[in-house]
Amino acid sequence: MKILMVRPMEHPVEMDIPNTLEAIYEALECDTITVTYPWPEHYIGLVTDDNGLFSDKKPSRYVKELEQPIMGNFFLCGLSYDDFADLPDDLMKKFKERFWTPEIIGVIGGGLAVFPIEDGTKLD
Repeated sequence: MKILMVRPMEHPVEMDIPNTLEAIYEALECDTITVTYPWPEHYIGLVTDDNGLFSDKKPSRYVKELEQPIMGNFFLCGLSYDDFADLPDDLMKKFKERFWTPEIIGVIGGGLAVFPIEDGTKLD
């Protein structure tokens, strides 16, 4: 399955992983997952570690539609009628651009602060 993997402090990368629970757990470094659908495109899933917010994993990106940071690795994939599927090329490009810049996420004055880490690279 073709996915867009996003890791803390890294640029997102396109990957192919088997569409098995074991491969997904390995990619996310976890043992249970959550899938959310925060965008209007109904055929894209955001797959995360179900326990990520309660772990010591580094924050990866803040997702404004969820109003929370994603801790650790996460990926975006397409959705078929009853399973995960390849992320379509147009959405791969759109979300690769959106998540291109790594972020530092912290708490300041009781609120969340998100600091983009620009490294001068551009998406090809």
